[in-house]
Amino acid sequence: MGEVVLVCNAGFEDVLTLGRQHREDPWALHPQPSPWPAWLPEADRWGVPARLDAQGREVVAFDAAQEQALLQRLSSCGQPPRVVAVCLLHALRAPAHERAVAQALRRASPGLRVVCSHELANPPAAEFERTVATLREAWGGEAPFGPDADAGAAGSRGATVPGAASTDSFASEMEALCDAMQAALARHAVSSISAEAMDCVAAVFLPDGRLLAQARSLPLLLGSIGPAVRGVLAAFGAPAMREGDIFLSNDPWCGGTHLPDLTLVRPVWAQGRVCALVACMLHHQDVGGTTPGSVPTDATCIQHEGLRIPPVQAWRAGVPDEALLRLVCANSRTPQALRGDLAAQVQALAEGEAALQAWLQQQGVAAFEQAAEQALARSAEATRSALAAVPDGVWTVEDALDGDGLTDAAVRVVVTLRKAGTGVQVDLRGCADQTPGPVNASRGATWAAVCHFARLLAPHAPANDGCLAPVDLLTRPGSIVDPNWPAALNARTNLVKLLANALAAAWAQADPARAAAAHAGVAAVLSFSGTRQDGSAWVSTEIVASAAGATPWGPGADAVATDVGNTRNTPAEVVEARTPMRLERVAVRRGSGGAGTHRGGHGIVRAWRLLEGSGLVSYRGERHRTAAPGAAGGEPGACSRARLERRDGRIEYLPAKARVAWETGDLFILETAGAGGWGPPVPDCPDPGRDP
Repeated sequence: MGEVVLVCNAGFEDVLTLGRQHREDPWALHPQPSPWPAWLPEADRWGVPARLDAQGREVVAFDAAQEQALLQRLSSCGQPPRVVAVCLLHALRAPAHERAVAQALRRASPGLRVVCSHELANPPAAEFERTVATLREAWGGEAPFGPDADAGAAGSRGATVPGAASTDSFASEMEALCDAMQAALARHAVSSISAEAMDCVAAVFLPDGRLLAQARSLPLLLGSIGPAVRGVLAAFGAPAMREGDIFLSNDPWCGGTHLPDLTLVRPVWAQGRVCALVACMLHHQDVGGTTPGSVPTDATCIQHEGLRIPPVQAWRAGVPDEALLRLVCANSRTPQALRGDLAAQVQALAEGEAALQAWLQQQGVAAFEQAAEQALARSAEATRSALAAVPDGVWTVEDALDGDGLTDAAVRVVVTLRKAGTGVQVDLRGCADQTPGPVNASRGATWAAVCHFARLLAPHAPANDGCLAPVDLLTRPGSIVDPNWPAALNARTNLVKLLANALAAAWAQADPARAAAAHAGVAAVLSFSGTRQDGSAWVSTEIVASAAGATPWGPGADAVATDVGNTRNTPAEVVEARTPMRLERVAVRRGSGGAGTHRGGHGIVRAWRLLEGSGLVSYRGERHRTAAPGAAGGEPGACSRARLERRDGRIEYLPAKARVAWETGDLFILETAGAGGWGPPVPDCPDPGRDP
């Protein structure tokens, strides 16, 4: 028993390990395992069944039986803890349960120090951050937080093999500017998918469409925003843009990804011309289509998925085109959220444009243009040098999607790398023909996997289009990675993730020093919706990560976003405050990582119960039938599972893509896949992370 014990809600004992599921370095190929299990072992995290709702009303009382069980656990400790930290859900709204737990502990052990989250000065609102703050207070001056603990304490993971940010001052300044725009997006956003999950990105481009800098956020969108900006430039051209203009698009055949991702582009004027562009892309809660959330798993054409917007001028000299905005919002089931999130994008662009203007006024346009070209050249040279250090060759990796949402037939994914000298060709022409269902990825979305691969080659270089200069992409029109209009493609995320996984695996054949087992390859996207008893409608979208593959030097990280994924999870307190759902379990899926000398990372378990009304769950997952492979004799990870437990006891197991109705009292449970293990399993060596 450690000196500090955490008392939390039952089902949330892993809240520290899970953190916010993202990683600090979006380009980290191998995220670090969470430090929390070492600092606060599982035995020192005690769950109590008591629960409050988002309004502070009692759902499950902290009764005498729970008190007795808690005190029995305390008395059975061989070495009693020095401090107990108490952090329960919704305690800031109603601290009664925290007070009851503290009183029981103090009565049983008068000398015991108890720290409650609601007693902190300025406690964070969300449960993970508040738990960290409570533990910091409990540990006090003897806190076991080392100098490198900030990433773990912040809920993000860095790189196991460090890939430090560029030391180039100009590149760092431009990246910081993009990070500030990214922060503005989250700060001003209305919907939780952006404000909490950070499903949005910001970047700076040159007038010819070359990416100059981007925020350190979500590779899935960071890699796709370039094609979207170039689609806007193809329609309008930088010379025709004026100060205060803003252009809008979500068209997958003009560089876009899927319809909820709206891209806004604003020119930056100096010395009478456009010197740069600031841009952002944000996933909107709903843009129409056949199902709430605009992600119908049974869509067969783009028209099923919402309003398709080709590049249009939505603001002229700072004045919005209100007729256009009314049209866009009228197609949404959540028009206020859509308008609010658009306003967040406009504000972020304004802040980015102002910051860049300040730089230009201080340093000059000529200095900006010279520094930009130098940054692009350095990244291109760094990538070419990395390619030159690897022998020439051809490497192919195959994988498959678990159906297209309409049938369970496997959808073939084939990646071939051809490396010669200082260049590399990414050939995706062997991928399957485009599918009737929505797992296709536009060429702009596919580009995100290629960008991720290019960044892995030279992780120290500035993240700009120079990294892509030595890379050539080949696709076949009419395939899943380059579909023809009017293909459905709202579920493209896991195809892009499998492409990123396959590219890393192919490159591992060329560069064995970086060889590792496969990541789980899952970023499950769920759109929950329904109608409350008062008749009001609601929509909520969440993204649930999986796990990282094991490496030759250590186990894979549990419960973390990998490769092109890097969204954060949505706190239970936010979910319950905004929707008629209750999160009943948020945990590491122990035993799901593939066995090996080093085991693969474990996935995530998340369970939502509908509390009132009825509605729909749209589930877009992966790895229900194809497992993440191990490496060097390691075993594959466990497959994903999803089920709906009806209030009458019936259980419905769901395929990888599904849309299902649910009623009051039903419980939806998701278990994301585990990652592959590395090296042959060690006989008679129990895995401490495996369920008994």
